[in-house]
Amino acid sequence: MESSQTEQQQKAEVRISKALSVGENAAIASRKEVVKKGLDKLGIPCDVDKVPNIAVLASGGGSRAMIALYGTLVELKKYNLLDSVMYLGAVSGSTWCLSALYKDNDWAEKIEILEKQHCANIVHGQWEVKKATEAVLEATEDNCYSLTDFWSYFLVHKLLNQLDQTELSAHGESCENGRNPYPIYAAVDKESYLKHHEGTWFEFTPHEIGIPGLGAYIDTSHFGSVFENGQLVEKRKEKNICYLQGLWGSAVGSEEELLNNVTGALQNFLKRGRPEEPSLTDLEQEDQKFKSLLGGYQSVLDLKLSESLDGKGADEQFDHLESILEDSSQNSELVRQIRQTWSSADAETRKENYMRLCQAIDTYFGDFPDHTQQVFRTLLRKTFSCLLNWTWGTTHNFLYRCPGVEFPELTSKPIVSLIDAGLTINAGYPSVLFPERQVKLIISFDYSAGDPFLTIKNTVEYCKAYGIPFPRIDERDLQDIDNPSDCYIFRGENAPTVIHCPLFNNVNCPGKIAEYREQFSTFKMNYSEEEIDKLLTAAKTNVANVQQKILKEIERIVGSPSHEA
Repeated sequence: MESSQTEQQQKAEVRISKALSVGENAAIASRKEVVKKGLDKLGIPCDVDKVPNIAVLASGGGSRAMIALYGTLVELKKYNLLDSVMYLGAVSGSTWCLSALYKDNDWAEKIEILEKQHCANIVHGQWEVKKATEAVLEATEDNCYSLTDFWSYFLVHKLLNQLDQTELSAHGESCENGRNPYPIYAAVDKESYLKHHEGTWFEFTPHEIGIPGLGAYIDTSHFGSVFENGQLVEKRKEKNICYLQGLWGSAVGSEEELLNNVTGALQNFLKRGRPEEPSLTDLEQEDQKFKSLLGGYQSVLDLKLSESLDGKGADEQFDHLESILEDSSQNSELVRQIRQTWSSADAETRKENYMRLCQAIDTYFGDFPDHTQQVFRTLLRKTFSCLLNWTWGTTHNFLYRCPGVEFPELTSKPIVSLIDAGLTINAGYPSVLFPERQVKLIISFDYSAGDPFLTIKNTVEYCKAYGIPFPRIDERDLQDIDNPSDCYIFRGENAPTVIHCPLFNNVNCPGKIAEYREQFSTFKMNYSEEEIDKLLTAAKTNVANVQQKILKEIERIVGSPSHEA
């Protein structure tokens, strides 16, 4: 009883340590037995205490990355390589595949079946608008509501045709049984991702969520709860997988692309009588007042969008706002004043003006008598406010005033904002290069758009900045941006070996790399069966072509003196 209470107390505290969590250590110990058998099957005998830690990394890339990762895992299984993998790291779109698999305790054994089921669901599944509505309305009750909530439940849910309400902490069993590699997901701090410091990279596992650069972690079930001085002060409901999929995977386009996606979904959500979806019966009696409120908010947002489009369309939106608020002399005057100074205003002034206009609209329309209308009004107000302030991934900061962490950039803030890690390195190198994980071989499957070596280049800079061992990279090996090969191997002393495999290359799609990149762009949100099959074939062919090279590197590492030492 006493040990159980101690364990519960530890879970309710911030853990300040560079050591791996108890749960991860247990999972790794179990997995080593499976990896040893996997190596035996490959003809590479190895004592269990000398089993090398091998990590597979899957880059971001929207739905392209998600689908390609299914094909990659199937083919790794086919060549008996998957059982040799200790860690699976995913960012951005790849997380959509990985997090869906870990609901099944035996997914690595059934990956071929699961690939077919999940890919069929992408095409033929039905998204559940009622569940999405309930989830996002519940989210608006939280003071940390952000665009991530709306994005998760209405965009990612619709894209995957699945609203996964299970929790990441429940995936622990899928790791502790040793049958599957240990998963690591990532997000980054919105305030620092461009400059990147020790507190930028956040990692998510079934056991803990934390910042490896600072050695600070909390129990996964407490993500989103309120911490202060290193202690849990208010337990909140654990974030579900659907929310996390949106948090991990929101970098599927430019700011303009995201604006269009979110606002389009919001308009469709509130539109009455859509032919392709059931009407929202709660809004069937909406009056002109509610429609005008929506129109006012939309015009303010369109002003922001017109700003990103070189000012086009601003006059039309100001005309609309004046017509909506024409019965209020005070508010009409405010619109005219802002309009007159619009072209000369700086970014900060415009931001203030967005909020002044929204406040004027909100005040003008007052309360709605119907409770349902009030609820949806709250959704409108909060979502449009988030759009204007570009608010993503807000959550309670578990490091707020945390003793033992000398990092005021984080410890001084009660709230932090987390976004897609694909905006930085776009591969989970910071997690698998963590010294305590002792990774000897990294197999990186790069599903990026554009430069297929950008993840390597960014990782080199990251490792230089923080003194992390990484193979020396010859820039001449990274020149074929538009015509890459299928496999690049980088070795170095006292550093893990890296095998880098671009998805579209001159071996699996010779002469058609540009065509494949265009057809499977990161912005592509919908896939046909034929397109999924074509993408899966490319990913599987890539593994088939490089599997012998991977096998030789495993043999070299198992037999290398540095490993035996």
